[in-house]
Amino acid sequence: MSLFERLGLLVLGLVLFLPGIGGRDLWNPDEPRYAEVTREMRQSGDFFVPHLNGKIYSEKPPLLFWSIAAASLATGEVGPVAARLPSLAAAIVTLFLLFGMAQRLFDRRVAWWSVAILATSGRILWQARVGQIDMLLLCLVTLAMYFFVRGWLEHRPGFFRLFFVAAGLGTLAKGPVGLLPPLLSILAFAVLTRERSRLREMRIGSGLAIWAAVVLLWLVPAAITGGTGYLETLVIKQNVTRYADPWHHFQPFYYYLTTVPADFLPWFFFLPGALWLGWRRATANDRRGYLFAFCWMAVTVLFFSLSPAKRTVYVLQMFPAMAMIVAWSMSEIAASWGRLRRFALVPAVLLAALFAALPLGWIAFERLRPDRVAKLLRQFEPLGPGLFTELALLVGILFAGALAAWGLGRRGHPGRVVTSLATGMGVAGLLAVLLILPRFDPIKSARPLSQKIVELSAPGEPYAIYPRLDPRFVFHTRRYAETPGSEEELRAFVAREGKVWLLITRPALAKLVLPLPLGEVARDAEREDGYVLLATGYPLAATAAPATAAR
Repeated sequence: MSLFERLGLLVLGLVLFLPGIGGRDLWNPDEPRYAEVTREMRQSGDFFVPHLNGKIYSEKPPLLFWSIAAASLATGEVGPVAARLPSLAAAIVTLFLLFGMAQRLFDRRVAWWSVAILATSGRILWQARVGQIDMLLLCLVTLAMYFFVRGWLEHRPGFFRLFFVAAGLGTLAKGPVGLLPPLLSILAFAVLTRERSRLREMRIGSGLAIWAAVVLLWLVPAAITGGTGYLETLVIKQNVTRYADPWHHFQPFYYYLTTVPADFLPWFFFLPGALWLGWRRATANDRRGYLFAFCWMAVTVLFFSLSPAKRTVYVLQMFPAMAMIVAWSMSEIAASWGRLRRFALVPAVLLAALFAALPLGWIAFERLRPDRVAKLLRQFEPLGPGLFTELALLVGILFAGALAAWGLGRRGHPGRVVTSLATGMGVAGLLAVLLILPRFDPIKSARPLSQKIVELSAPGEPYAIYPRLDPRFVFHTRRYAETPGSEEELRAFVAREGKVWLLITRPALAKLVLPLPLGEVARDAEREDGYVLLATGYPLAATAAPATAAR
């Protein structure tokens, strides 16, 4: 990889992922939780066992928290920018790894197209600037696969050892999913290519020992510090039980068939044709690269589909594989344009039709269901005027990109199909993060109500969050909250001597059998599920009809 290519990849990543990284507050469900865990980690100095709200947090390993803590050294505090910098860095590193991998499996053109496709996929544009674990996990899985490709193609067993080191780091990010899907993908690849004998070069047994050593470097001192209960919850409940017998996120087996098309937009429209072309036309070295990417994609989606619990981000780690498959197909289409151009032109025109149909669908929805439209508009009132104009502009940019892809493709320029669509997605993504997403802070941010608590309450006065802990308030108040687990515990908290403060959701407040002896201080702008701040010493009439007030 030349210096020019390195600079190009860096600039591409910074242009696509850096703008707007601190332009909005931390949003539920994960960003404020992970930021608060990191803040408490820095405050306590305990970097082995994470804590949340002063109690042991046993749901996730610590690698992301360590990364946010390191980023906070540069920013000066654990805030939105520090919380998202690890995802930004992981996304850019992933582009470099994907380029190197695709160049070795195919060629330089496919490498550049793979990077452009991955970087401008809808889900990647979002995850690269969100303070969650999944972009970091994607980077580490891609690193592991990069090492495998180097070892496989170059017959250098040392890279296989590095595969297991990277898988160990992935496990420190989000558990065994950092090892199992990539390793199972490799086994499937070896079987499909009839190269099972080469698996001996990997020395999987000793490789697993390396993986375990990386994990145990943290897990042993964490178990000593946190105790057997912490170890059991983290290892058994949050991994084995969560996969085999989960307690939430239940979805049908085919769930990812309904989510990946939107997450991999706009490139999913090209994926079915790319899979067909790869299976029928890939030969020699290209076929090996195609089968590697295919196994990576297929095994990952099958692995997570077998679990009853599913979330869209679980299969994020297969996105580099899909990007390589689509990029290779574009190269194949370019080589046989006369016979294969429909595989580029039909998806492009379908995309243009989709984006053109969106405003028409909205107009039809307004006429058929004016009541639903009116309710939706009321919910969006806190976001301020001009939102729908900006959304229309965003759709227009996507339509223009798809139309340009179709028009240039008709002239025999398949590379410009990729360039046009990638440009449209990139510009639309920047519009979204700079203008549209910050509008949602009034209904997504807990900062205003948190500031009320800090300004109006004395340092020793307790506050509770009901019906469950919301880490956003702990993060912004810098105070631990009490978390009553039932209405009985809630009323016991309210009945304490002295002044108490309570953050309660509107639905929970409406379900109370009897009103609380507290008055309303403030409420947030979220009209359906938002919070009401109550306290001792305020007029009780304010809480008499919470459901009406919410409307």
